[in-house]
Amino acid sequence: MKMLRPLLLAVACLAAGAAAAQDYPNKPIRMIIPAAPGGGVDSAGRILATRLSAMLGKAVVPENRAGAGTMLASDYVAKAPADGYTIGLITTSHTVNAAVRANLPFDPIADFATVSLIGSTPDLLVVNGESPIKSVADLLAAAKKRPGKLTFGSSGPGTLSQLEPEMLKQSAGVDILHVPYRGGVPAVTAVMGKEVDMLFLGVVAVAPQVEAGKLRAIATTGKGRLARFPNVPTMAESGFPGWDTGIWYGVVVPAGTPPAVVATLNKRINEAIEEPEIRNKLATVGIEPGGSTPEQFSALMKADIERWKKLVEKLPQLKTAD
Repeated sequence: MKMLRPLLLAVACLAAGAAAAQDYPNKPIRMIIPAAPGGGVDSAGRILATRLSAMLGKAVVPENRAGAGTMLASDYVAKAPADGYTIGLITTSHTVNAAVRANLPFDPIADFATVSLIGSTPDLLVVNGESPIKSVADLLAAAKKRPGKLTFGSSGPGTLSQLEPEMLKQSAGVDILHVPYRGGVPAVTAVMGKEVDMLFLGVVAVAPQVEAGKLRAIATTGKGRLARFPNVPTMAESGFPGWDTGIWYGVVVPAGTPPAVVATLNKRINEAIEEPEIRNKLATVGIEPGGSTPEQFSALMKADIERWKKLVEKLPQLKTAD
């Protein structure tokens, strides 16, 4: 009888989870957004939350928890009840943090159950609109001619906008000085003001300045060229085969959330992002919609963490103290 108790308990837990899933949702759901109101991340979360509210028949309420490079939001989701009533929007910052942060208050993989990707957007590599640099080849030639003299801006230490140029430096064997700023906007301003020579940043953040001629885009970091900038080559076309970076967006829930609840959320999210209206709304904030299975999203997260960890192993100075 003693040997049967663990089995009976497990069966009871599974039955309880299944019963809860059949009734899901029966109250409002909170969507934790790892950014302040406004901007692409917040907009993406609110677009999805509004549609899910109608699809699920219960309100999906956006809740902004910005701070600590998205870690505050991730930590909150990781420690929430695993019942499907707290879901989290995460971005590439989640996997970057796993590689560069010395002390995470949560396990970036084990403490979460992946639900689905929402979409992605590549970054643009930009220089000042008046710069003599017109291609990645020009950039590397200038860096090799003047080691340590060229500079790249970033939205802060330990961000994707730092890791991408560090990966370029590592791959090309060049020395370019990092100048961190407090966010993407001041970093863009610095390139326009010729304080720094180059910057990797999301398309939406730099596109207006590129179109106005204040910045020049010399490469995009995704797999293919952008419809908005068809003449801008990819990094792969610029001599770096396999280069594919940028920002992805996805939904997670706390580990232990009933699989049937995860399946319900996955189904509804994928249905939502196939709707023309939702796709158009996401496109307005620079996101190319693209769903996934939970397993596909999990595989992407693990591969991303491994990639950035390998870079940090080569460049331990990228590891932050916090």
